[in-house]
Amino acid sequence: MSAFLLARFDDPDRLLQAARAALLAGMPAQDALCSTPVEGLFVCLAPPIRHKPIGWIMFTAGVIGAITGYFMQWYSAVIDYPMNSGGRPLNSWPAFLLVPYETAILSAAVVGILAWMWLCGLPRLFHPLFAYPAVERASQDQYVLVFAADPKTAGWLGRHWPAAMVEQSP
Repeated sequence: MSAFLLARFDDPDRLLQAARAALLAGMPAQDALCSTPVEGLFVCLAPPIRHKPIGWIMFTAGVIGAITGYFMQWYSAVIDYPMNSGGRPLNSWPAFLLVPYETAILSAAVVGILAWMWLCGLPRLFHPLFAYPAVERASQDQYVLVFAADPKTAGWLGRHWPAAMVEQSP
């Protein structure tokens, strides 16, 4: 979400009233920027819940890593340098289990960390919310509600909270 709608308030009570009213109207604020803790504000916010597929990504990477590890051992023992030792089969899968286990863990861990960083948007040096002038005062003496940029929400805020100093995209 790169476009925001900010409603700025001078005191925490008005911020809490606006957050409750927005929640009851069906358009809850995504976040709140406050210089001091506001009791009861957290239950009025509805940040977007996004389920990331990190588990499936790590599982897939682990399976691919295990298959790759087993294939490397199988290729070297059966195709590249076959050595018949005492009439045993060339493809001795019980002897090949340690390497696929280790490569599965290694590939799942490495791909999991990289996928987690990519899905979280890291490393992000600048968030688009910092481009708004209202955010500068939010850490000092202002209270700001952050909404998704939506004309319906902007109209509702303008009708119900005209003194909220609503800001849209810079």
